[in-house]
Amino acid sequence: MYKIKPEDLHTPDQYEHIRDDEYRDVISLERRRRLVTKTFSFLFEHPKIVVNQINEMIYLEKIHDQEEVNDLISIYSEILPGKNEFSVTMFIEFPDEKTMISSMPKLAGIEKMVYLTFDDHSVKAIPEEGRSTETLESTLQYLKFRFSESEKQAFLKSRNAFIETRHPLYSESARISEELLKELKSEINQYS
Repeated sequence: MYKIKPEDLHTPDQYEHIRDDEYRDVISLERRRRLVTKTFSFLFEHPKIVVNQINEMIYLEKIHDQEEVNDLISIYSEILPGKNEFSVTMFIEFPDEKTMISSMPKLAGIEKMVYLTFDDHSVKAIPEEGRSTETLESTLQYLKFRFSESEKQAFLKSRNAFIETRHPLYSESARISEELLKELKSEINQYS
């Protein structure tokens, strides 16, 4: 598992000088790692994306205290993938507020109905606890796809992979591009 270290981060003054370049790099990386369906988008997290989020917090909040920085590292490290897993941020997206208000109650439990599928395998997402209730869904969900050793080996041999939602009203699917699939195969070995 990748560990975020204090030396990966910048002071607000240091970050100010490189912020635009970092932003461009991260946007490009996110574009490659995001899958989109009609209602959802899924971002496969990466250490560079998470480090950038921490740097942004440090910069915007003008944080200089090392204890506060360590707290941010601890909090944001939860987003990173662990051994034999992918970490995915799921965004629930609606075209307007009216649609969102009417649709959100119907989405209760959606985070428990997300799967990563490849060949004849289906790995169910493990959602972060406490983000949703029975009546109201958070529009941001943190998911982990944890692989057994046999699932990992099958994934490494797969040619096609998808993220699917299997909700009765929101059954949607997005194919993982060939480029991203190659990256993910490399990463699941790298962080194991």
